[in-house]
Amino acid sequence: MNQKLISVLFGFITVMLINGPVFANEAEQTDAFPVTVDLIMDEVSDISISRGQFRAVAEMLLSWTGNNVGLVGAPESRTLMGDAIDSYLAENFDPAIFVANAEGPREVMARSLTLFPDGRAELFEKFAVKLTFETAIPSYPFGDLDLHLELQSANHPLPGLAFEPRHFKFGHEEIAHEVVKGNWYLEGNRSEVDSVKSLSHGGKSHFSVAVFHIKVAHDFVDVAQKILIPLLSILLLSMFINRFSVIYETEDGGDNANWRIGGQLTLLLTLFALNFSLGDDIPATHYLTMIDALFVAVGIMVVFALVWGIYVIHVFQTGRVELGTKLEHKSNAVFMALAFVFMVWVSGFALLN
Repeated sequence: MNQKLISVLFGFITVMLINGPVFANEAEQTDAFPVTVDLIMDEVSDISISRGQFRAVAEMLLSWTGNNVGLVGAPESRTLMGDAIDSYLAENFDPAIFVANAEGPREVMARSLTLFPDGRAELFEKFAVKLTFETAIPSYPFGDLDLHLELQSANHPLPGLAFEPRHFKFGHEEIAHEVVKGNWYLEGNRSEVDSVKSLSHGGKSHFSVAVFHIKVAHDFVDVAQKILIPLLSILLLSMFINRFSVIYETEDGGDNANWRIGGQLTLLLTLFALNFSLGDDIPATHYLTMIDALFVAVGIMVVFALVWGIYVIHVFQTGRVELGTKLEHKSNAVFMALAFVFMVWVSGFALLN
């Protein structure tokens, strides 16, 4: 009898050990809270491709149902403000979130919690935050940037809290204003849900992440005025100096040597100054962008024209007039061919995006 009893107990314990995780998972599933996320972007500004950051002002609404029994059956909804929100969330389900790609804490401008008789709860928050992004735009100033805002669950791992993005809009229809500020314009938007591991809860749990993507492109007119026209002007002036400066026919060479060297040297220094002044308008990447390639191409052309001019002047001033004349005339074709090759190379970056 004792052996049978021991066998029954042993079998029961074995079954519980095997099926225990299943029961635990079923319990977790019953505690799961799908949280709907609505987001309105009020402002996207201070986009810096050199630092990889931008500023956003947004309105967020988190909605959930199932843990608001204290108000079920009440005649009307109730809205909580200030410390009353924290007190309620401390005793009930708290869908705490943080902005995963923020450089610091978000600045909360307004906050309210509305409780409905049917068990629904809606947490509204308007906030400002400085966000980071990847400056992956090899065809800059063409192409687009993927700005994004990542809302991650802070306290409840999956499946205890699962985000469900519902609405993602820009601005309010009643107010006419540009949401994306500066020399950028909106090209599109989308939202998605992902999951990520966190050191919280022992580092083994996955947390829900709602990602809101903002696709923006740079204004071409601004880029043309600041970058393209100055760079192409430097390139053309360098080629004009090399082509139309007086050919030396005597050993003394006169003052033309000073102009030949001084002109190219001035263009080279201007190129360095332009690159320095455009620091905030050029992406800081570990690879070449289209603008970087254009700076490299123009720089090589100017340096080559400077070195070539010094050598040709030296040839003329040492009395080798015939050789100097040949070099002078052939240099025009060489420079045109080199400029064409560089322009084809630079144009190829427009296809990389």
